[in-house]
Amino acid sequence: MTLPKQVFLALTYVGWVDGQLQRVEAQALLRAAKESGLEADDLAEIEKATKAKLDLATLDLSGMSPKEQLLTYALGTWIAQVDGVVSTSEHESLVEIGKKLGLSPELQKRAAIAAYDIACMPDGKPDRYDFGKLRARLEERIPQVK
Repeated sequence: MTLPKQVFLALTYVGWVDGQLQRVEAQALLRAAKESGLEADDLAEIEKATKAKLDLATLDLSGMSPKEQLLTYALGTWIAQVDGVVSTSEHESLVEIGKKLGLSPELQKRAAIAAYDIACMPDGKPDRYDFGKLRARLEERIPQVK
């Protein structure tokens, strides 16, 4: 599944809420975008957003499928935990993204659990996060979302 660049731009917002986007967070986000199949122009725009904070209100996240919404939220929870600490501001940014995506609190919780499952795997360290495994875990845990 190729996700639109807006997904990854929104995810930079999560990384920036604590005042800086850590290098490991930016690298992980860019790797996930590349693995998603985005082209060079989109990757360059995302890389730019890793260097300068974006305003979530300026991003249009409408028109995404429920599966894309769920994956976006799960990736957001992953980005929040890449540096090993989920701050209060990162948690609040996830709440904002969840609302903007229109996800119910229950789906947000299940998506976060799926992301945590992958992060806890022996090869699931955040700096080597497997985008494909997350997608498969979401389909396994929440098969009704298409």
